Amino acid sequence: MQRFVAVAALLVVAIQAFAGIPDIEPSNNTLAGAAPSINKPTPWADVGVLHLTPNDSDFIKIWLNAGDLINVLTYPMDSSSDPDTVIALFDGVSSTALVWDDDSGPGVGSFFAFSSPTSGWYYLAITGLHSGDESLLTYYEGARHIQDGPYMLTVSAVPEPATLLTLGMGVAGLLGICRRRK
Repeated sequence: MQRFVAVAALLVVAIQAFAGIPDIEPSNNTLAGAAPSINKPTPWADVGVLHLTPNDSDFIKIWLNAGDLINVLTYPMDSSSDPDTVIALFDGVSSTALVWDDDSGPGVGSFFAFSSPTSGWYYLAITGLHSGDESLLTYYEGARHIQDGPYMLTVSAVPEPATLLTLGMGVAGLLGICRRRK
């Protein structure tokens, strides 16, 4: 019975953790049309293969709790250089990004990690590299670039450290109870 419960719990987590991120065109080219919405209990992770075409942007709406740490990574799929992505995270209130990145380290992939200060909806924006201020919403909604090709998007969120500590203590307690019974 214990093995059945453990396997069932792992399946639920696995299904919830890797649901995939679809690319819904053309509605996801603005913050207002952001899709899909990701609203899951942390920790979670999603991976998707999306496609940029010239002047295209992809917006994704994500729920984060206060203290959640979100990690976002993009990487081109066809070649080592196309598409060259730029990513940003907006709170839906300000037209200035909370965090953004282009070419984290060498290459054309982008990466950032961000700890959400408050619970709420956040908006992930991905577009192709072009001239302009990468911290502004207009850079993504008014994208004018020639980037074209598929890219991999990986997004993960983990709860704040206190929640992880509590979860770890609970797991340790359950393991202790199982060990004592044997």
